[in-house]
Amino acid sequence: MKNLNRLVSLAAIGLLLSVSGCKGKDKGTTVPGGSSVDAAVNPDKASAEAKADFEKVVKRYKSAKAEGASLSKSQCADFSDGFMKVYKRHGRQMTVAWFNAGAVHDECGEHAKAEEIYKNVVAKVPKYDLSYNNLGVIYWNRRQEQRALDYFKKAVDANPATRAPRNNLAASLRNKYSKNPKQSDFDKAEKDIQRVLAVDSANRLAYENLARLYYDRGRLKDKSYLLLANLVIYQATLVLKKNDEKSPDLYNLKGLIYMERDNQVDALRSFKSAAEVNPKHADAHMNIAMISIRFRDYKQAEESIKIAMKAGRQSKNVEAYLGLGVAQRGLRKYKEAEKAFKKAMDLNGKDPRPLYNLGILYQEHIATAQEDFSKKPYETAKGYFKKFASKAGGDKELAEKVEDAKNRVVGIDQLFRDIEDMAKLQAEADKLEKLMKKQEAEERKRLLDIEARAKAAAGKAAADAAKTPEPKKEEPKK
Repeated sequence: MKNLNRLVSLAAIGLLLSVSGCKGKDKGTTVPGGSSVDAAVNPDKASAEAKADFEKVVKRYKSAKAEGASLSKSQCADFSDGFMKVYKRHGRQMTVAWFNAGAVHDECGEHAKAEEIYKNVVAKVPKYDLSYNNLGVIYWNRRQEQRALDYFKKAVDANPATRAPRNNLAASLRNKYSKNPKQSDFDKAEKDIQRVLAVDSANRLAYENLARLYYDRGRLKDKSYLLLANLVIYQATLVLKKNDEKSPDLYNLKGLIYMERDNQVDALRSFKSAAEVNPKHADAHMNIAMISIRFRDYKQAEESIKIAMKAGRQSKNVEAYLGLGVAQRGLRKYKEAEKAFKKAMDLNGKDPRPLYNLGILYQEHIATAQEDFSKKPYETAKGYFKKFASKAGGDKELAEKVEDAKNRVVGIDQLFRDIEDMAKLQAEADKLEKLMKKQEAEERKRLLDIEARAKAAAGKAAADAAKTPEPKKEEPKK
C-alpha cells in the first residue's frame, strides 16, 4: 500500500437561501456586493417583488430540509423548477435563483444537470464567481484536477474578494504542489490562504488548507514545516472552539502528522476523532482503514473503506479498491477481494499493484484453501506475478515486490517439480509395494502348497498304514 490518503476536500457553495445577505454553506461566504457589479451578482439590488418570490421557494425548501432531512427525487425536481421559475419571471436580477436551481441538482447528486445550469449562468453573467467555483468542485470530484484549477482561477478573477473559491484555488494548488513540489505553487497557495485569513480570521477552510500546505512541505521538503502545521492546527482549534466548532479535517491532518512520527496509535485515535465529528469523512475513514490493515483488523478496514467510497472522489480511487481487496482477502471473502482488485485494474490499467495482490490472493489463500490439490490456482497466481514483474520492472518503489514476485514464480515452478518428483517416487513406491505384495502372495501360496502337500503325504501314509494287516504272532512251541 502507498502512503495514507492526503487528498483535499473542496467546498461547493450551497444554496443561497437569503437575498438579504445570501450566505451559503461555506461558513460565511457571501455573494459579493459593491458598485462594480450589477443586481445579478448582488441580489440585494433586486426588486421587492423578486425577493418575495425568491423567499417563497426558500421557505418551502427550508421546511423540507427541517431536521436535516434529505430531499426526495420529486422534491429535487420541484425546488429546482421553483427557482428556475423565479429566474424566468424576474430575469437577470434573480440570477441567484438560477444558480440555486443548479445547486439543488448538485445537492441531489444530479451533477450533470447542475453543470449545465452553472455553465449557462456564467455564459450570461461572466462575473458569477460561485458558478465557476461549483463547476471546479464538480471537475475536481471527477478527478479532472487541472480543469478544476482553471475554474477556481476564473472564480477568483471574477471576484477577487471571494473566499470559498479562493480557498478552493489554494487547495487545488496545494494538491498540485504535493504531487510536484514547485516553490511557485507553494507560494501562490500560501498567499491565497493568507488573503482569506486577512479578512476572515475565523475561516475554518483557510486554516485547514494552510495546515495541509505546511504538512505537505514538511513531508516533502523541510521537516520543520511539520511543526508549523502543528502550530496552525493548535491555533485553529482555539479559534474554532470559541465558535463551538470542530474540524474533522484538522483531526485527520493531526493523524497524518503522527504517522510521520511513526506513532500509529495516536494517529488512529486522531482519525477516529475526525470520523466522530463527521461520520462520512472519506479521508479519515481511508486512513483508519490503512492503519487497521496494518493491525490486521480487517473488519474495521472493510467497514471504513466502504464508508469512504460513498464519496465521489474515493469511489474512483485505486488505493480504496486495493485496501478493500486486502481487507476482504483477510476476511476470507475471496470472490469479493478478487472483484476489488480487478476494479482497481479497471480504474488505472498502468498501476501494476493489483496484479501482485491478485497473485497473493491465489497463491496464499485460494490455493491453500482447496480441499483437493489442484495446480489451477497456482498457475493463475504465477500468471499474475509474471504480468506484475513485467509491468513494474522499472518502478524503483516496487523493486522489492518485483523481486518477490519473481521468487514466487520460481517457487511455484519448484513446487510443481517437487510434486512431480513426489508423484514419481510415489509411483515407484506403489510399484514396489505391489511387487512386494505379489511376491508375498506367491511365497504364501508356495508355503501353503508345501504345507498342503505335506499334509496330503502324511494323510496318505496314515491311510496306508491303516490298510496294512498286522503280522501274525507265532505260537510258542511246546
